[in-house]
Amino acid sequence: MTAHQKKWDDKELKDLFTAIGLADPNGNNYRERAGKHKQIFDFIVHLNKAVEKLSTKRQLIFVDCACGKSYLSFVANYYFTHVKKRKIKIVGIDINPEVIASSKKAAEELGFTNMDFICDDIFAVDFPVKPDIVYSLHACDTATDMTLAKGILEEAKYIMTVSCCQHTMRRTMKKHLLGAVTKHGVYRERLSDMVADSMRTLLLESRGYKVGLFEYVAASETPKNFMIRASRIGTLSPKKYAVAMSAYNKLEDLFHTGPHLNHLLHEKSGVVPFYPGNMPAVNQAAKNASVVEESKKIMVNQV
Repeated sequence: MTAHQKKWDDKELKDLFTAIGLADPNGNNYRERAGKHKQIFDFIVHLNKAVEKLSTKRQLIFVDCACGKSYLSFVANYYFTHVKKRKIKIVGIDINPEVIASSKKAAEELGFTNMDFICDDIFAVDFPVKPDIVYSLHACDTATDMTLAKGILEEAKYIMTVSCCQHTMRRTMKKHLLGAVTKHGVYRERLSDMVADSMRTLLLESRGYKVGLFEYVAASETPKNFMIRASRIGTLSPKKYAVAMSAYNKLEDLFHTGPHLNHLLHEKSGVVPFYPGNMPAVNQAAKNASVVEESKKIMVNQV
């Protein structure tokens, strides 16, 4: 148990876990979901680091993308409102009506009136004020890209994601120089994880975020344990944009693919994407020129 967990009321925590489905009616934790506890608490550690840097004079806005049954958000809401005494609002978004109905019911039972759950496409949901933290825990495949894109487009101060799987990247990552490695399924999966998240971090950096990529929980708890944590550092720098996109393009040239995030950013911001992996290669001078033009367009859109 971590230091911040010790401040939690055991009975209230049991009631919370029962209401959201992590424990039975008697408050006994379900053994098959025990791994979720450590993942949730360790994720909250990183949420807390962000919250501590945000204003205490206003309500903070959290957005849980592809929220599923919202285990993380319910526990985070209890911690920040009851333990840390912070004013927060949490919005959970998912396209599955069943999990949204379940989350709404649990929020009502718990009296969490500061939580809203919306059944819709992530990009169809607008916010009256910019969210402070956009996050997802084990969003499947391109749902992670949707979370990152939503956070970037909303100019969230912090974005945190832990991917579940990389089906699209693994399927499209073909005809590259490491074919002798990726012919083995286990290595193909590991490499697609590394390449997808590395390219995502570069796209985040190109949009003005400082990014960390690390194990947020031990691999013994879950093999899907790598967190992308991004903090917005201000106005986009053309130089930093060019450096990040140059590195991104090299990876795209090498593996002939890229994460769905690149497409989403350009689709939702109205800027035509450049260097899609399914287009013929162009020379480096043309690429460099395109990076400069792209930077100008994005900076115009930010003004």
